[in-house]
Amino acid sequence: MALLAPMAVVVVAVAGTFMAVLGADIGCLGEGGSAAQAAPTKTAKKQIAPWKLKLYRAAAKRFDVDWTFLASIGYQECGNGACREINASGCGGAMQIAVVRGSACSPDPSAPTLWERYGVDADGDGKVSITSPADSIFTGARILRPVMGAPRTGGSYAAYREAACHYYGACADGIVSYADEVMARAVQYGFKGKGSPEPSDPAGAQPAPAGNEECGAQPSLSGGLGGAKRVKGPAGLKALPPDITPGTPEACDSRIVADVIYLARRFGQIVTDCFGLGHTPDGEHPLGAAIDAAPKNGDWSTTMRLARAVGWKPSCAASGVRPDCADPPFRFVGYNGYPSHGDPEHCVPCTGGPHIHISWQTSASSGMPENSARYSYIPAIWIEVLAGKGKR
Repeated sequence: MALLAPMAVVVVAVAGTFMAVLGADIGCLGEGGSAAQAAPTKTAKKQIAPWKLKLYRAAAKRFDVDWTFLASIGYQECGNGACREINASGCGGAMQIAVVRGSACSPDPSAPTLWERYGVDADGDGKVSITSPADSIFTGARILRPVMGAPRTGGSYAAYREAACHYYGACADGIVSYADEVMARAVQYGFKGKGSPEPSDPAGAQPAPAGNEECGAQPSLSGGLGGAKRVKGPAGLKALPPDITPGTPEACDSRIVADVIYLARRFGQIVTDCFGLGHTPDGEHPLGAAIDAAPKNGDWSTTMRLARAVGWKPSCAASGVRPDCADPPFRFVGYNGYPSHGDPEHCVPCTGGPHIHISWQTSASSGMPENSARYSYIPAIWIEVLAGKGKR
């Protein structure tokens, strides 16, 4: 069994895990997913168990990588099984990810492993477990771009082949021509990036008839928040419904209102502020693109679930910015450890009261050319919003 890339395990970063939003059913994907994602071929449906195919496609959509490449890596590493054990080299799970410090897979005992840094709770059981195929596959998808250098969905054959070399630690060795085998299989599964050769079995590389992927054969699994998309369109302030505000009317940029309603209702939160001029003038509140929220029933564990769902983790503390502490479409998450933010135990000082702050990425956010102090509502040209089917 192939090992994870040696170059990957030298990443030194703050330890922590990303927990996917709980309870969102991946559902039957059929020919769905991102428009750029290939439909499964006859070979793919023949080689990959339906429940595993569903996971590959959902994970690839969530982290914007080509599902055929992710599935081919998974097949190369684990075949069609779950590979729940940790091997003697310190890698484990369906994607054979480094999980043991000081092992061959992660030599530095003082540095977090890839599993510690990037682990995803994709099955929504409250744990990030190497023995869970869902957690392993989503984590594998998550590390492909930032750690292995894979391009986004639609990237070239050469770029994905290079990522395969990084995953293994070499393009080939005396045992296996790893990268070439991975890419040949990905092409057979439907990969069509620029520079792709013809499939070795053209008939098997034809799209398979659409089916139900044997939905229901496995328990419901979380697919995360479903990725992000950038929207322009008409913009203006739109009032939030009264069930998610504490009695004081609140309004947000109309383009994020659906996101705000979804997050507030799903995680049992009330929105205490959105558009407002009494905040940092070059931040997202004057754009109507940030919320402050607190639990509706006083249960701060629900707010912790929300924080983790949008990409925050306890080690973020006074940071909160993406990519490590906020997942797209969010730019910044202020919670426990960030001054004047957090639950009652951590909000120090607490001039605005305990709360979580969540900002959306916009064309006028910090570091963007459009960024400037605003003393009245002037909408950003574009805002990133949630793209998941299940969010509304």
